[in-house]
Amino acid sequence: MFLSHDQLLGLKVITKNGQVIGKLKDFEFDTDNFKITRYIISSSDLVKKITSQDLIINHNQIIEITAKTIIVDDNTLTEGEAIKYPASI
Repeated sequence: MFLSHDQLLGLKVITKNGQVIGKLKDFEFDTDNFKITRYIISSSDLVKKITSQDLIINHNQIIEITAKTIIVDDNTLTEGEAIKYPASI
């Protein structure tokens, strides 16, 4: 399956157990390896209770990407691991 930039942005991001953690806001692309390396997630209301910051999901935390959702490892989100997305990128 191939997805365009426009199809990726806004995809719902959920854990393997079905917990919604947000929507895909942006991503970073490694031009040396031709891969998306990090996914920037706008936090869901539940996640905003833990942090008001955007989250960064590394490519190795992704389990599956479909036309409707990005499924991530259940251990992706912990209170101490929430990372703010730099405003300069």
